[in-house]
Amino acid sequence: MSVQAQNLTVTGTVTGSEDGLPIPGVAIVIKGTNTGSVTDFDGNYSINAKVGDMLQFSYLGMENESVKVTGSKLNVAMDSSLEDLEEVVVIGYGTVKKKELTGAVAQVKSEDIEQFVTSDVSSALQGQIAGVNVVASSGEPGAAAQVQIRGVTSISGTNEPLYVIDGVPQIGDPGLSPNEIETIDVLKDGASTAVYGTRGAAGVILITTKRGQEGRMSVTFDSSYGIQTLGDGIPLMNTAEQIYYETAQFNNGVSVFQPGPFNNVTWLNNDNKFDDYVLVNNAETKRHNLNFTGGTKNFTYNAVVGLFDQDGQLINSRFKRINSRISTTYKSENWTINGSLSFTTEKRARVSGGLINSAIRYKPYYPKVDPDVDVVITNGNGGVTTPLNLLALALKRKDDSNRDRFQGNLSLSRKLGNDVTFTTRLGSSITNDIRNIFIPQYTLFDVTDNTTEVDPTKSSVTANTIRATVLSWDGSLNYKKKFGNHNVGLQATAAIDERIREEFTAMKQGVANNNITVLNGATVNPDVFSGGDFGNGNYTETVVGLLGRFTYDYKGKYLLSALVRRDGSSKFGAANRWGTFPSVSLAWNVSDEAFWSSLKRTVNNFKIRASYGEIGYNGFPNYEYAPVLVQDTDYIFDETDGTVEFGTAIKSYANRDVVWETSISRNIGVDLSFLKNKITLTADYYHTRKEDMLFPVQLPGSGGSFYDRTITLNVGNMTNKGLELAANYRTKIGKSKLTMGATFTKNENKVTKMFGSTLIYNNNAQLVNGHGGSTVIAEGYEVGAYFLYETDGTIQTQEELDAYRQFPSRANARLGDLKYVDYNGDGDITLDDRYYHGSGLPEFEVGYNLRWNYKSWDFSMNWYASIGSDILNGTSAETHVRGRHKNLVNMWTLDNPTSGIPIHADDAQGAFNYRGDTDYWLEDGDYLRLKQVTLGYSLPNDVTEKIGISKLRMYLSAQNALTFTNYNGYDPEIGGNVLARGVDKAKYPLTALYTFGVNLKF
Repeated sequence: MSVQAQNLTVTGTVTGSEDGLPIPGVAIVIKGTNTGSVTDFDGNYSINAKVGDMLQFSYLGMENESVKVTGSKLNVAMDSSLEDLEEVVVIGYGTVKKKELTGAVAQVKSEDIEQFVTSDVSSALQGQIAGVNVVASSGEPGAAAQVQIRGVTSISGTNEPLYVIDGVPQIGDPGLSPNEIETIDVLKDGASTAVYGTRGAAGVILITTKRGQEGRMSVTFDSSYGIQTLGDGIPLMNTAEQIYYETAQFNNGVSVFQPGPFNNVTWLNNDNKFDDYVLVNNAETKRHNLNFTGGTKNFTYNAVVGLFDQDGQLINSRFKRINSRISTTYKSENWTINGSLSFTTEKRARVSGGLINSAIRYKPYYPKVDPDVDVVITNGNGGVTTPLNLLALALKRKDDSNRDRFQGNLSLSRKLGNDVTFTTRLGSSITNDIRNIFIPQYTLFDVTDNTTEVDPTKSSVTANTIRATVLSWDGSLNYKKKFGNHNVGLQATAAIDERIREEFTAMKQGVANNNITVLNGATVNPDVFSGGDFGNGNYTETVVGLLGRFTYDYKGKYLLSALVRRDGSSKFGAANRWGTFPSVSLAWNVSDEAFWSSLKRTVNNFKIRASYGEIGYNGFPNYEYAPVLVQDTDYIFDETDGTVEFGTAIKSYANRDVVWETSISRNIGVDLSFLKNKITLTADYYHTRKEDMLFPVQLPGSGGSFYDRTITLNVGNMTNKGLELAANYRTKIGKSKLTMGATFTKNENKVTKMFGSTLIYNNNAQLVNGHGGSTVIAEGYEVGAYFLYETDGTIQTQEELDAYRQFPSRANARLGDLKYVDYNGDGDITLDDRYYHGSGLPEFEVGYNLRWNYKSWDFSMNWYASIGSDILNGTSAETHVRGRHKNLVNMWTLDNPTSGIPIHADDAQGAFNYRGDTDYWLEDGDYLRLKQVTLGYSLPNDVTEKIGISKLRMYLSAQNALTFTNYNGYDPEIGGNVLARGVDKAKYPLTALYTFGVNLKF
């Protein structure tokens, strides 16, 4: 008998090529025969075959593999399939196949985010999903990114999307680790988000955590270590430059003070640097994750525990989180039960208030800061009210918080016959926050007259406690039936979401000893209150939702989804508590038509989608429908005799007539795929109109309130419209696998109607204190538009000075002053000369990502570009105003009369030169950033088998390593409130991170 005809019992294991895990249920067939086998839950198989036979391996979601039999042992690694139309997408209270999707929904998988080392998984989404704007609010450890879906959705409430973890809504960002996540589905259009009602008014991010896999237990361990670096920031003067500049001020007669070393000669030997006190070189970041997964046909489990530990680039800042989660699934013929429990504990040390500004203001010739000394030296120019080394106090301030979060959910699904399923879900989340702020005591000492001053009220200890509880329940009855070529679905859902917030704050002044930083270490003026600067106080808020959904398709070609949601919110008065909001979406799978058959080989998928949706929004404080009065309030009605009358005052106004803010969204989109889905393209155009926007309107003091003088009103309308493009390319060439993706987003925001049709300035956007806000809410412009004075260089000649003094408000102008443009032509420089100068919102966003695998090597990178935004450089403004910026060495003087840098003076005229609300600080905010780049190497399987492990991968990674920008500040990625987006006020800068890591699988 020849060798070719020998019968063999062929055995082996089938695994996934990307993760190395065994795949149960793989079908194996000898080509040309009916002889077959199936892998068990450990991925093992056995089949009788002959040498030379071709074994065909097939599994849903994986590429088919054909392997020739050459011996009795044959292991196979299967690749993920390029055919993704059968993939399941989460849509809220249900799932659909991608081909059946009628709304604008995008998905990110675990492999798209697992390369990012971050405490906030939202930051990993930047540039990966069209229409989703992600901006780092701060580079501070533990700071969450700010996420907007399809533009600004509210001018006063939250713009943060709703996060839903395994079907359970959360309060804010849930703080998950990337290693806990299987998929992230983002609902963008109104018809898709309407399923969650008012909670989903700003978009919805559905996170599905990792579930167990059938098979023997698999253990995965990931560990990485990294260091952070900081780019160049604002250039500050050294001692020689500082003395030169201050001498020029004194000689020009614009300062009455001589440079400090003139009074303290020993200071000439000092040359303090900003970096020496504030920055930490090579701050560390550590990440460790351990995962267990396995199970049987009916029961699977997944458990994960992780540690993330990041030191801040600025002194005294740090974030540490320990996360754990266990998830289980039980399945039988009629029952599916999912349960999960998670516990997260976080410790965060924030940068003390005023640290960066204190460091900027600290002149290089001042005495070296000794943070162990509680005496603050003043400048010796008389009096003890101008302390110099407040930097020492900023270094000793503490702002520490601890957060513990417990989450649990349980879902049960029961088949009631062949066509009906009942599903119910119960979820709970409890978060406890404890925050302590310590401001040290100090003594002021004047070196001139040896006087001292101690004010106990300037030191304090504040303790704040917040307990936030979310309780949610929903129950759904689903009916699905196929009538020939017609598929019909009906769903009825009831949902209750209750949020309870309990807050308590205690404060005492008069710190007795700076080594005792707790509340009982302070001695005077004890006070207790709820809410305050830390949050929104105490409340219980309930939202009840009733949902009906109808779905229909014919042969999978023509699809319809119609939904009506009725929401009730406890925030509104009784007359307006309920609102009804409909939505509908349609899709046509054109490529399934007979006339498309000739194009099917090239354009194998073509779908057109359209949707319309309405959503109500309740983004305003609780209890606004009920006024609050305070008794025993003193009034003085007669200023001449000072007679005090006792009465009652308004603490907060009420408006029972507030109605739902309504969002009306329209969307049209197309989905295309080419060459067996190697190339996919998705395009969406949307238009969203906001009506009856909610806003807190300031009332005059004559209204009688001694406290909050705002009242919530429905004040105006706003639109967002834009274009989204997403393209992907995937291919395999031999042992090489390449995946590329790109996204493009254009969003245009405009306020179309505003109460009173007046400009509302945002004082939180002041670059320089006392100079008014720089951003506005105004009809015809985007939210947070810059309204600024236009500047026209410095006054350099007597002729220019004489002409400029013709403006009445500038009659005292002098040579070297900054010139302002009379924009409205009324013959004077007034507040009305401020006009539109763009905003901090980008016109375009572009993302690009690449993943490449070749044998044992893998490479990935993500790029992101923000185009069309402008930045108000508040850090530059602060350093100029405080007389510290290096540019001031070249400011206008009699000896430098052609300088474009205005004269710096200590009087009111000098202050006008350095106002915050001018285009002098306006800079181009465009940037291109390499978000992450990773190179990895995995040991070959024959090596790992010998050492008893499934996989060993080592990798090098860099995040934020390259940034191309014309911005002169630390970082062009500026977050903040939507009314102050792009206003850089000494923001904690974003850092670059360089990491080495190891992945192990057993």
